[in-house]
Amino acid sequence: MLSAVAARKARLAQTQTQAETPAPPPASVSPRTEAKARTPARPSLSAQKPSSKRKPSAPTDNPPKRKKTQGARNAAPPHVHSARYFAEDDAFRAQNDLIAVDDSDSGGSAASSSAVSDADDVVPTARAPGGKRTWSPSAPFADSSDEEDGEDGDEPIVLDRSLPITGGPIPDHPRVLSTFQPVRDQNVFHLSTLKRTVLLLKASDTVTLLGTYTLTILRGSVTFAGVSLTASTTAHPVFAPRSSPVPVIQCLSSKDSAAAFSSSKDLPRHITEAASKFDAVVVLQELHTGIEGLGRICRTFDGLFAPSRWHRNQVRYDLCLDNVYFIPLQTPDTLPLVVPKTWTAFTDAVLPLSDDDDAVTKRPIYLVKGPKNAGKSTFARLLLNKLLSRYRRVTYLECDLGQSEFTPGGMVSLNVVEQPIFGPPFSHPSIPFAAHFVGAPSPRTSPSHYLDAIHALMQQYELDVQNATLDEDAFDDDGDDRITSTIPLVVNTMGWTKGLGADLARKVEEIVDPSDIFAFETSGESLHAASIPGPTSTNPRRIRSVEAVTLDNATSRYTAADHRNISMLSYFHAIFLQNAVHSPYGSPRPTTWNTILPLCAQQPYEVDWQTTIDKLILTGAGSEDVVPSEVERALNCAIVALVSCDPGTLDNEGNLEEDASNSTRKPFHYEQGALPPHPSTSRCIGLGLVRAVSPSSAKPAIHLLTPVPPTLLSAARVLVMGELQLPIWGMLDFRTLDGSGEISGHERGRVPFLRWGKGEGAGGERRRVRRNLMRKGQM
Repeated sequence: MLSAVAARKARLAQTQTQAETPAPPPASVSPRTEAKARTPARPSLSAQKPSSKRKPSAPTDNPPKRKKTQGARNAAPPHVHSARYFAEDDAFRAQNDLIAVDDSDSGGSAASSSAVSDADDVVPTARAPGGKRTWSPSAPFADSSDEEDGEDGDEPIVLDRSLPITGGPIPDHPRVLSTFQPVRDQNVFHLSTLKRTVLLLKASDTVTLLGTYTLTILRGSVTFAGVSLTASTTAHPVFAPRSSPVPVIQCLSSKDSAAAFSSSKDLPRHITEAASKFDAVVVLQELHTGIEGLGRICRTFDGLFAPSRWHRNQVRYDLCLDNVYFIPLQTPDTLPLVVPKTWTAFTDAVLPLSDDDDAVTKRPIYLVKGPKNAGKSTFARLLLNKLLSRYRRVTYLECDLGQSEFTPGGMVSLNVVEQPIFGPPFSHPSIPFAAHFVGAPSPRTSPSHYLDAIHALMQQYELDVQNATLDEDAFDDDGDDRITSTIPLVVNTMGWTKGLGADLARKVEEIVDPSDIFAFETSGESLHAASIPGPTSTNPRRIRSVEAVTLDNATSRYTAADHRNISMLSYFHAIFLQNAVHSPYGSPRPTTWNTILPLCAQQPYEVDWQTTIDKLILTGAGSEDVVPSEVERALNCAIVALVSCDPGTLDNEGNLEEDASNSTRKPFHYEQGALPPHPSTSRCIGLGLVRAVSPSSAKPAIHLLTPVPPTLLSAARVLVMGELQLPIWGMLDFRTLDGSGEISGHERGRVPFLRWGKGEGAGGERRRVRRNLMRKGQM
């Protein structure tokens, strides 16, 4: 038996002999092998480099093994052995699906290119499944996740394959949002003195606008956000940001082309003459409320009322209006508000035809339920606007603590609405007719208090609102023929439909006892219109299965927490005018927003908590552990509810005079572990922000910020603190964020209890707890 050294010497001698005398080709040669034979031979490394100083007999390390491709194994003769690892053919050059570029002279390059071109007819372009691809520096290295995929992970990557678009790039042919072709002085007229723009529309014309404006229909009719608007003198305020689907104006055909204008005294004669050839006349006017500044305060929504970078390459028509932008085509961050036909059919079916209709004489209560992210809030808003076309007032009961329509999160509220709403929730915060504070975006920690609050609001609706006598004298001169004898109710429920959430949803349905239920379809469910008897009434319930609508990726980049933050900041920056409500049942809405100054620079109320606050209550998880000596620290920079209680319902009323005469004053009237006021004997007027708490001294006071009008603050003598927190954007001074980077006049690094950026070290990131993991048997 030969030794390893002798075998290596023999193999080296055989290699040198083959280099001097070329071996004849085999009998059967493949076309690729023949092409390789025509390629000039590369000089061996032994001829280019000097001889090594190491002895030939010295053992060398074995080179790493490489798997040859199928074509390389077929091309090599079975009796020819490779000499050394540095004399073998390059596997990267020999693989079938790559083209090698030779760095040698022009002749070698030409031969190589001809060889490859000859082999193109026989070499397949796709590799057979199961084989492994030779390593290539231009291909990504497969990680562990690719190896878990099995054979699919070994498939080659095709760069010219069209991939599905997932919210990023726009398609080649984007959707047309505005079919209206504006032409100056033909169908578009600008009134510079009044800052208005008149649009003359034909049937089926669509107009999509971004920004804030007022919409008035002078002649004809249009559909806007799923609601039909006819000619009137009412100017509807519209808030259309990019963070929500943008409503579209669509003109309806007019049977009478010579219909009279609702109000043409402000229009020039040449506009009224040109309007005779069109179906509808729409007037747009600038709307300056200050809500546009919320984007500077909450940088997540920066520039939400202005076009983004996707609109830079589009040709936009200038309407000569501030904060109003004409959007011709769809972009990834601007989506239209599309109302399904089933939504329109279901909402039209509940509208009464006359005052004697069954929907008016009976109990008109409509409940919307379903899972989260199905479109419940949008459908409830559509139903509210549709009912306002037949009723003068509609009541809205908000049971969703996380995504409230008219109030910040953490409250269940009863709102009386008199005008349609066109905008996302943060554009119409209001002072509710009645509300109760739960103190958390979910009823998980206080389910009984949540149900008691809904039960109290339903009792108040049935006693004070449902059949309230309206002031008919206030509506005699406007020619409004809408129904005034009944005020219907729309109930919006939360999207928590499993476990405890499902039990709470059933309890809410029993408390409300609706006449119609709009149930959104879930996976595995297919409901149809049906009638079932109610648990407490003999009237059957009509259940309608509603088509769920999933939002696109453009709006899904804003999370539920982002919408809660912008709603909270919009509430505290809103300005509610006094005596703005025309009736005792209406819920006032703000007309302007103070976004010029941050919350840290606005002037607060100075409240003497010894004489004006009867009780302080802390609710939520861990609140029972706060001792009286730490109340001042817990209350600083906290969001509190301003609660009004009925006389004689507080437990500590008998001790208030004793505490006032006592020389040793306690920090507030606080009792550790006390329960919140019962909803049947209290009501929440609004929310307040405790900006500062002075220590116990001769003049104890707190600095309180609240948008609630002063006329309503006198009744709020109880503060309830829950789990709600002010968003971090509300604590910052946005005036200095772009400059020196200061926060409220101090350096970022010296601001206590605030870390700017991500946490460092293991465990620095926030943990996400999954509480919805259950076994199949628990479903």
